Amino acid sequence: MNIIATSKEEILQTCRELIRQQKGTTLNVRQVASACGVSVGTVYNYFDSKADLVGAAVESVWNDIFRCEEQDDSFSDILSCIRWMFARMEYGSRQYPGFFVLHSMSFAQQGKSDGKQRMQKTWQHMCEMLCAVLRNDANIRSDAFDDSFTPEMMADLLFSLLLAASMRCDFSCDAVLQIARRTLY
Repeated sequence: MNIIATSKEEILQTCRELIRQQKGTTLNVRQVASACGVSVGTVYNYFDSKADLVGAAVESVWNDIFRCEEQDDSFSDILSCIRWMFARMEYGSRQYPGFFVLHSMSFAQQGKSDGKQRMQKTWQHMCEMLCAVLRNDANIRSDAFDDSFTPEMMADLLFSLLLAASMRCDFSCDAVLQIARRTLY
């Protein structure tokens, strides 16, 4: 690969490629520098520490997986949103083999607070997107939500089901769609 990286984004692009090739093994600064064709010091010019590099690389992968270029950031209904999210998780599993399992396990360790914060930021964004779709879906029953069961609770449930499916590498959204239909329509 050995390209010369001249920007933070180019280094992150190289990190994504390394994550793809390594099928989920961890990154190290020397390896990234070598793949970028730069010195270790150059990598540290862009990232304060290995943890900062790894955290930014993980965030970059999540952003690649859930970019909304083919969507206009809006979904007409929750069912299409669920289908899209499962399709993106399947894409992520193909593009970055082993990433989901490694990522969840590596940031469960102590001392990985930056990575956890980046992961939670991405996940929070996705839950907010689900909430927005739930609030704007004209097909949802008017009595589907109340004070004891809110759109936020449903979004959290849907997202939890998505994460559980990704850990099992099960990208069929049929069961989750059925839950959404029976609960909301």
